[in-house]
Amino acid sequence: MLLFFDQNITIDTEEFTFDRTESKHLVKVLRKEKGTQITLTNGRGLHWNGILTEVSPNKSTAKKTKAIHHLAPKKKIHLAIAPTKRNERMEWMIEKLTEIGIASITPILCDYSERKVVKTERYFKIAVAALKQSQQFFLPQINPLTPFEALLKTIKHPALIAHCSESPKCELSKYALNSDEITLFVGPEGDFSSQEIKTAMTAGLEAVSLGSQRFRTETAGLLGCHTLFLK
Repeated sequence: MLLFFDQNITIDTEEFTFDRTESKHLVKVLRKEKGTQITLTNGRGLHWNGILTEVSPNKSTAKKTKAIHHLAPKKKIHLAIAPTKRNERMEWMIEKLTEIGIASITPILCDYSERKVVKTERYFKIAVAALKQSQQFFLPQINPLTPFEALLKTIKHPALIAHCSESPKCELSKYALNSDEITLFVGPEGDFSSQEIKTAMTAGLEAVSLGSQRFRTETAGLLGCHTLFLK
């Protein structure tokens, strides 16, 4: 399946015109011709099939043959995570989490954060590329950098905080997931501060452990979310 992404396409779109960049890619890189079947998605469940009716480096078009909406996944895993100092590590994590079907990713600003500025648009492009490569129809929501305590106040469903502090914690692998929607908080390399952990507990979050090993931030984020997906 040849999958493309456009956030504005709808199930009622009868003919789609690719922009110049995608048109050039179709001709010069993919070497596609008229009559080729293609698929588009808007990242919100749309599965739009079409046939290329015009192919040129400046303008390519496709005519719809069939379009459906996939049902959204019942399980919604959200990740709130402190961005890594090296941006490519964060991008790698976003790519992998998109492939396994995460619902949203929110970079959080913590007391010990190593990175305090992020390029949300860059993260969005990474997610789109991963969506196309893995042939999925739901794009995770990539949220702007949000202060830790500000995000805590917006959580309306169960939430967990993974930290390394010496305090009672439930092993995530043994956590009983009784909700279809959950948020996992993962801190920076220096972990959450004691005050942040206390604030999270007061807000009703449950403390969890990812095991006896110490993981890099992006590894902890990926491992934690994958563990929740298996429940």
